Amino acid sequence: MKAVSYADGKVKTSVIRKPTGDGVIVNVSSAGICGSDLHLLDSGAHSPHVAGHEISGITSNGKRVAIEPIIPCSKCDYCRIGNYHLCKNDSKGMGMTINGGMTEQMIVPESCLIELDSRVPVKDACLVEPLAVAIHGLVKTDTKNNDRIAVIGGGTIGICTVAAAKYLGCEVDLYAKYDHQMEAGIKLGAGELKGHYDRVIDCVGNEATLKLSINHAKPGAWLVLLGIPLQGINLPGLKTIMNEIKVFPSIMYSSTDGVRDFEIAAKVLAAFPEIGKTIITHRFSLDESEEAFRVAGDKTSESIKVIFDPNIS
Repeated sequence: MKAVSYADGKVKTSVIRKPTGDGVIVNVSSAGICGSDLHLLDSGAHSPHVAGHEISGITSNGKRVAIEPIIPCSKCDYCRIGNYHLCKNDSKGMGMTINGGMTEQMIVPESCLIELDSRVPVKDACLVEPLAVAIHGLVKTDTKNNDRIAVIGGGTIGICTVAAAKYLGCEVDLYAKYDHQMEAGIKLGAGELKGHYDRVIDCVGNEATLKLSINHAKPGAWLVLLGIPLQGINLPGLKTIMNEIKVFPSIMYSSTDGVRDFEIAAKVLAAFPEIGKTIITHRFSLDESEEAFRVAGDKTSESIKVIFDPNIS
């Protein structure tokens, strides 16, 4: 079967053996290219594994699922309280330390499967993963339905945050660099950035967006960092301190009070089925891996989410 991986700054599609072992067989329906995949590719990182941690598919018995790509130890203190994303005790990550979803078939633990509502097209359900990233940042900062939310950045995480915040009943405004990103946010209910906010969600993480975020935060507001600041974090110190802005660096997803972020994210996608056609701008076959990564990294292509569909020939 075919699979996509990257090494030394190059993407390739190769033929690998079908997976074997314990777990549930999943025939992959969609696998998204994440910004982290692009960062790793650009860094020249070498991965011996099949790439992809944004995954959906159909099990061998016909169940339509999204796949949570973390396999924690389930025994450490972090795992016991639901913060399994912080597990450092032999935790595994699909597409990172073990094979991921940019392929035709996987075998995964049943605990990683999130069954989809009948309203959700399985070909769009790789979006459950970035939606879970957005949900995590909102839930962990105790976001309420009367909060005003500013989303900074119109990539996949930014537009998913718009959808997640609307699902929670919040008023949401968006700042996006590109017109096509702003159009996507408006389709999902976002307004234009104005005034000050209870939660500012920075989905970019550079010096300019962090400054913009602090400037639009109410005194005592939360600044949630969903973007990855590759060059470090440089906040406007005086305004951050004088207004007691609370900063929450957010990574991945977990469980709060027994409810997994992935479960909520799947409900968001069911509630707003238009998310898929709004965010997914390009679909490629596994044979088109080089072009898919090129488009995903080229903002002039007007891409937001680029995915692989193994069913495209």
